[in-house]
Amino acid sequence: MTAPELTRLPADCTTDDIVEINERDGGVIVDGWLSTDLLERFNAELQPWLDAHPGTNSGSEASDAFLGHKTRRIQGLCAKTPSFVEILLDERLLGFAEAVVGPISPTIILNDGEVIDIGPGEEAQFLHRDDDAWNFANPDHPMIVNTIAALLDVTPEMGGTLVVPGSHRWDADRVPTEAETTACNLPAGSTLFFRGDTLHAGGANTTTDKRRRALSTGFCAGWLRPVENSYTNIPLDVARGLPRRAQELLGYALYDASEAGGGYLGYHEMGDPMTLFN
Repeated sequence: MTAPELTRLPADCTTDDIVEINERDGGVIVDGWLSTDLLERFNAELQPWLDAHPGTNSGSEASDAFLGHKTRRIQGLCAKTPSFVEILLDERLLGFAEAVVGPISPTIILNDGEVIDIGPGEEAQFLHRDDDAWNFANPDHPMIVNTIAALLDVTPEMGGTLVVPGSHRWDADRVPTEAETTACNLPAGSTLFFRGDTLHAGGANTTTDKRRRALSTGFCAGWLRPVENSYTNIPLDVARGLPRRAQELLGYALYDASEAGGGYLGYHEMGDPMTLFN
């Protein structure tokens, strides 16, 4: 049996297109999402950080195994690769996140902006749902959306992301077969958009000399603790120079759910942390 293929959309698709197919399939590929110019600038800014990467060492053997011993990961991108801010503020990307996460949160924040550079010989991750990072929460909607953008051409042999289409509608304990799993083929600039309740994983890099370089940009409900600690990864002086919307997405805006019968989160000296930038 041939593995299912994800739908592919053109670069000029709408937010509604992305949301609609995600609702049906749990994921969709948008070809040419990142322009050639943006890719060139981002990769040029990124290369020195990859060259200086010390290797995986999170302090946890279990975490290192999941992150990959032959994989280089770079966070703090607003400070290290300034062109990332253009991706962070992409209106269609934010619209996708707000549409999917909106039913359970009035705001979204950056969960992670992370380059994932999988080296030759790296093993595949286990299939997982990003929502499982918050395993004690049980909302009836996804808590996060994520994207995987190819920074260079990415093939299944290089560790292209594995996705199980339709798994966002499965029972939590259902295990997919190989025939239900597809490996993404992403030319540079093409991007996988998927929900936090869709099974996926980084694939195995079975090549001997190619690295799979991609960018993960995810947004989660504003009341969650994100995977990336942007407060420590992005120096305050850098955050101060960013557009206001970027500051909000990094978590500096006071979370206000009062209109939905909730409360406030993220006080700074019992006030709005955005005053830090006044």
